[in-house]
Amino acid sequence: MIEYWPYFAAFFGMFFTDIFYTYYLGAVQDRNALASANWAVVVYVIASMLVIGYTSDHWLLLPAIIGAWLGTYIGIKLKK
Repeated sequence: MIEYWPYFAAFFGMFFTDIFYTYYLGAVQDRNALASANWAVVVYVIASMLVIGYTSDHWLLLPAIIGAWLGTYIGIKLKK
């Protein structure tokens, strides 16, 4: 039986990573050191867990790619 939760986790993990990354870049652009550092930690932790997943199942890259695209798109829309 196929377990689908890793695919959902890869999608939503990358989705939120990219949304949070847009906030990180905004904080860097505003030269806000504390906010930049906090967003960097959030992005790093989520992305690190995703990389661990990729190494065991390369098919997780597909939902992660879709999540990355949507996360960046929505993150930029939210910042406008």
